[in-house]
Amino acid sequence: MIENFNGFFYLFLFILAIGLQGVYVFRIVFSPSGLIKEYNTGENSLYLARVLGVFIVPLFIMGLIILFRGTEGTWVYFILSFMIGLCQLIYETAFYFKLVDKNISAKNSKLDIGIAIFFVIVSVILIYGLSDKIY
Repeated sequence: MIENFNGFFYLFLFILAIGLQGVYVFRIVFSPSGLIKEYNTGENSLYLARVLGVFIVPLFIMGLIILFRGTEGTWVYFILSFMIGLCQLIYETAFYFKLVDKNISAKNSKLDIGIAIFFVIVSVILIYGLSDKIY
């Protein structure tokens, strides 16, 4: 398994990233009421939270498959993870500084921006470090 990830460092980063995705999957699919309270979006957003949240489920499952099958030819997964993280970072930052959606009562925090930054950085590191295997 370690050789599929060009060493322990990249394997650790990958496990950390899919582990965080797993936490998000659990919270959004099985326990969305906690997120709704945390972000102050109201009970009416429960359905929409789950619908949007299930888009991350296939990414999480693919991450588990890659973990055990190997990284050969999986560039689409890594590029998609990077693009999702980048788009999330842009939106989280714009929302935090009230550049978009100024008139809604939902809230986010610097932690949300930090998590998005983490996923962008980890994606870039993994793409660069695994480029000989994923392409």
